[in-house]
Amino acid sequence: MPPLIAGVTLAVRKWGEGIGGLIGGFPWVAGPISFFIALEHGALFAASTVTSALLGSIGTTLFALVYALVASRFSWLPTVLISYAAFFAVAFLSLGRTVSLPAAAGLNLLVLTFVLYFFPKSRPVTETKKQPLYDIPLRMLVATFFVVLLTQAADYLGPTWSGILTPFPIMTSTLAVFTHAQRGADAASRVLHGLLLASYGFVVFLIGVSWLVPQIPIGPAYSILMIVTMIVNFVTIRVVKE
Repeated sequence: MPPLIAGVTLAVRKWGEGIGGLIGGFPWVAGPISFFIALEHGALFAASTVTSALLGSIGTTLFALVYALVASRFSWLPTVLISYAAFFAVAFLSLGRTVSLPAAAGLNLLVLTFVLYFFPKSRPVTETKKQPLYDIPLRMLVATFFVVLLTQAADYLGPTWSGILTPFPIMTSTLAVFTHAQRGADAASRVLHGLLLASYGFVVFLIGVSWLVPQIPIGPAYSILMIVTMIVNFVTIRVVKE
């Protein structure tokens, strides 16, 4: 996890918030969480979390939307707390719902497309300033803490909550908060827009966990899914550019 958050941060600085956000939206966090859940609790347990994860991912989409809408009015702390509230509102509404995998995936894609269509426009940010030396280490520490916490919590939460919290916006909130604090609301909004574009690949990843992970060994299954997700994200950015 630490090298991943460092790499995504450097990608944002090199290629800008939009492309950096798209790279950050790759399942760097949810992928390892799902992998270790499968490793510790079995492939069927991991597959059983997918429907809940798809519903939880809707919460992550709304987290990004709320953050972009609120960021220009507040500093990063109240903004991220309000946005977390949006995520957990979806999480609690998802509890006890019996939803099929196709229905969960379809609802996820519908909400994602709707949010992207109405996502607030932001101005390009050209101003650059030197980042403090502690910036990347602090991001690494924060993101790693959340990954360890959520992975260990699976022992007590069961498949429903484990699934809902798999897409918890760790990478999303880390990038948004640090970008917001250092470069302002417009830069944070551009990062979040890029992250949302990568959510189509994340939906494909989750469906793959449900279908593929119980069928073949865990290591090859997740390797295949990461490659497929990368291809979907590449196609997404090409379509958006056109």
